[in-house]
Amino acid sequence: MNTRQLHYFLVLADELHFKNAAGKLFIVQPALTKQIQNLEESLGVKLFTRNKRNVALTEAGHFLRRRATRIVTELEEIKQQIRLVDEGHQGEIRIGYVGSCIHTFLPDCLTTLHDTFPSIQTYLSEMTSASQFSAVLKSELDVAFLRNPPSHKRIEQRMVFQETFSLVLPKKHWLSPENFEGMQQVSDENFILPTKSDGENYHRLQWSICEDAGFSPTIAHETVHGQTVLRLIEHNLGLSLLPTSFQTVTNAAVKFIELKNIPQRAEISMIWDTQNSNKSLPIFRDILEKAQS
Repeated sequence: MNTRQLHYFLVLADELHFKNAAGKLFIVQPALTKQIQNLEESLGVKLFTRNKRNVALTEAGHFLRRRATRIVTELEEIKQQIRLVDEGHQGEIRIGYVGSCIHTFLPDCLTTLHDTFPSIQTYLSEMTSASQFSAVLKSELDVAFLRNPPSHKRIEQRMVFQETFSLVLPKKHWLSPENFEGMQQVSDENFILPTKSDGENYHRLQWSICEDAGFSPTIAHETVHGQTVLRLIEHNLGLSLLPTSFQTVTNAAVKFIELKNIPQRAEISMIWDTQNSNKSLPIFRDILEKAQS
């Protein structure tokens, strides 16, 4: 039994007339008769009863018609879908991101992707920058959004989002936007900063903000998770430097002093492995690029 025989069988099952079915199939009637006979011989059953006037399906023929219709329909769907997969219009993308992406640019990008290519499934994982970089190299992620990635010969990167840093303090701290003059005013305070292991370049960037003000920060706690940082600050366990967008997503008893006049900026870069063969990946990158233009 092959797909051509099933196709011929279904047309004849609809027409119940060999001449009419042969005409629809653009073949001669003897060729159709031969194909149906071959199908019946391979299955070991009669699919049609026929005489000079009538052609009718047997019970086995009715059963095969129901099942063959589903099979042929599914095969047609596979043909359509496999083209979409080959073009990247159907498939999946595994995405890693740092926490601040989800309250800045990433939701809008995902909405556009799902509206434009609803057959592309996305899988999201919030991870540290270091973990994302490793996961991209291991092909565990297709694309990652992280802070200040290191360079690597296989990794392409593109800066996709930038914002200011803010000095974050407990709500009742004496310093405020009105009396703030510079980071040197908090040189004797304890800081909560990310560890090197969670992203060495991002750690250095934050450290440089303090060094530019003439001091090395005293580290009281280390964590890369923004919401954890905010709760520690709320409980007077230190100060920190966070991307300013965190101000819009917290109810912690803290205050933000935006650092507009320093050169350092909190950046998000998109990275991907140049050896990644996922054809949905260029589509995703193109959507993100258009959204930023």
